[in-house]
Amino acid sequence: MDLAPDFPTVTGVLAMPSHWTLTLPAPFKRRIEEGSLVLWTPELTFWIDIWNNDAKVPADAQLARILKEANPDRSDERLERAGGLLRLTYELADDDGDEPDAGGPSISGHVISGAGYVQVAAYYDTPAARAQAYEVIHSIHESTP
Repeated sequence: MDLAPDFPTVTGVLAMPSHWTLTLPAPFKRRIEEGSLVLWTPELTFWIDIWNNDAKVPADAQLARILKEANPDRSDERLERAGGLLRLTYELADDDGDEPDAGGPSISGHVISGAGYVQVAAYYDTPAARAQAYEVIHSIHESTP
């Protein structure tokens, strides 16, 4: 039974604005809400925003600003540099109330390049959904225009 028949279902490689892509390992529903791309399945919801870097701020300076503004209660912070991208992830025990559908534990992800960055908030209900959230965040890459 389709729980959200009015919304399209997406899976596999998903092209996003500003030449970013991500890969969904299973079917997700898709909508745009308050300017954010929202992807969801029963145990996992992603809120995704893309920020362009029109001012040409270096990736390390973008990272420094993101870390300065990040929730001080974050845990399990990880920073990876690969393929010309900086990938920052960290976890929060509970939502701070900013997202309408959010609640419970979440993973914040930022995938940063010289062109800008993708900001992801992944809200999960199970350990399997948590693992899937990391899989999707790590699939985010810039595509060739």
